Amino acid sequence: MPTVLIKLLSVALFLLAWPLQAAPPLRADMPVLKLAMYHSPPYYFTEDVAEPHGLSLDLLRPAARQLGLRIEIVVCPFPRCLKMAETGEVDIVAGLLHSPQREQFLHFIQPAMMNFVSSFVFYSRHNQRREIHKVEDLQGSTVTVMRDAVYFNEFDQATNFEKIAVNTEAISLDMVHKGRADYAITVEQTAEGSFSAAGLKITDLKRQPYHVNQNIRGYLAFSRQSPNFQLAPKLEQLLEQQYRAGMFHLLWQKYHLPAIRAQVQRYEKEPLTATPVE
Repeated sequence: MPTVLIKLLSVALFLLAWPLQAAPPLRADMPVLKLAMYHSPPYYFTEDVAEPHGLSLDLLRPAARQLGLRIEIVVCPFPRCLKMAETGEVDIVAGLLHSPQREQFLHFIQPAMMNFVSSFVFYSRHNQRREIHKVEDLQGSTVTVMRDAVYFNEFDQATNFEKIAVNTEAISLDMVHKGRADYAITVEQTAEGSFSAAGLKITDLKRQPYHVNQNIRGYLAFSRQSPNFQLAPKLEQLLEQQYRAGMFHLLWQKYHLPAIRAQVQRYEKEPLTATPVE
């Protein structure tokens, strides 16, 4: 049997047992950790499913069990999820890009729950005559964006075009398809799922030449206003243990997310940074 396969099987067997070590059985009266989830395939599924599921839940469940917590999923559009995290109505929201503004009300848990290289891409109708080769080419146009989302600095700071904020990438693409906006910006890695959610084929719109490659790190973020915020260091410690045990890497494979070697090496060599579990 190949060495790599043996290692993967060993890690998988370890992970099956790991959440049960010293973890209390789930009970209805256990303290609750509220996880805000929004529909964003292929990583989070909250619409047209028997129950919400996705990467964030797969990562959090074992650590929550270790802490004696029961996860309660709060389904919400992305902007509402973010607002609820800001006010402390939910404990955690997942898949967030870091920004200084968000850091004021969120603690970004290390390591990143997803870490991959992808492109920010722009789509338009096929009859759109103006091609986009740089941000300046968007001058005077309308671009649909996810409300409260973070993209890349040059785009985020640009003011020479109108940004139309919507709740999902699917709505963003649908508005362009219906001629209600000139362009939509999406993450290439998630575009196919957004097209599907909008009832569109990826060929229904034209991908513009301009794109920006970026190392995209998505984090689990803990609300600083949460009544459970004191648990953040302990949760971070357990998630780092899971990372080192190989759980993140197995889940990245499950969700077709390639690990970036630089992060793998960094967490193999650096000591744990979170406050140890008491």
